[in-house]
Amino acid sequence: MLTRALLVASLVAATLAVPATASTAPCVLLLGSYPAEVSANLALMTLDPRQPTTLDGHELYAGTLGGRRVVTGIAGPSPALTGATTTLALRQWTCINAVVFTGTAGGAGPAQLGDVAVPSRWTGDEGHHYSSIDKRALALAKRTAAQAGKQLGTMAAVNDGPCACEAVVESVKAVPLGRTPRVVVGGNGVTFGGESNACYEQGGMLAGCNPCPPGSTGLRAPVVLSLTPVLAAQAARAGLVPGARALAGLAPRPGGTVGNSSTSYIADDMQTTASLAAARARHVPFIAFRGISDTDSVGNLWPFEYLVYQGLAADNAAAAARVWITAWNPR
Repeated sequence: MLTRALLVASLVAATLAVPATASTAPCVLLLGSYPAEVSANLALMTLDPRQPTTLDGHELYAGTLGGRRVVTGIAGPSPALTGATTTLALRQWTCINAVVFTGTAGGAGPAQLGDVAVPSRWTGDEGHHYSSIDKRALALAKRTAAQAGKQLGTMAAVNDGPCACEAVVESVKAVPLGRTPRVVVGGNGVTFGGESNACYEQGGMLAGCNPCPPGSTGLRAPVVLSLTPVLAAQAARAGLVPGARALAGLAPRPGGTVGNSSTSYIADDMQTTASLAAARARHVPFIAFRGISDTDSVGNLWPFEYLVYQGLAADNAAAAARVWITAWNPR
């Protein structure tokens, strides 16, 4: 009897020792590059106990989203950090059967302000070499595009503030998009620059190193204002959008072209190809949903167009990714 009791005690101890991150159920790794890019989906997750899980300073949250197992967090603002964080997460969670990168991007061609671009291939060297998206992942994006399009928002909130103000600023819907956004699947994406990008411990929604803790409190009743896109960008430049002028230097370059190149891309950012390379190295399917936060639609008011629309673009990308994740079944 003593032997049996010891055996039972050992089994119980071993069970309790299993970390909350361990799971044999298939899961999706859902990444962004700054807090506003992951907040919409993180707020909808049912989290596992003892979250977040911290890996080398990166806070990642494991749980369920739309009934599917998901691990979400911030990969980082620079390509090197993005690739390293993706690899770190893939090593920690062996359940991962897809990597989904979601967030904002510059857009051109068929991908316009508020749209969600899902390029079929990406380049990190201005078109000299391309990496294609997993065929199954891309086919699913095409099948779910119409459904996802119905989930896209058309009013931009002003959410460039600190994490504690997230719920307040998300409730202030200030700028109508002026068009019906859609999910655009196919075309080329490009990653360039960003090597010197850094995040900050108290960087808030736009420049923080880790997600804003879920469950931020504040005003939730919607407050609807009405500014045109040009007036909104001008207001941001004038300092009327909280944090816009201080954060303007952190914004990525405008989209559509790289340097003096005349080649157009449906989306451009500073992170995607690094995460894609990390996923491919471990033979894990990858796809990216990039909400278009800036084009040439307001003339020379860069980067203030981005600072006005990045929240809407991030939320739209999150919505499209959420529809895809719910339908993803690679078996």
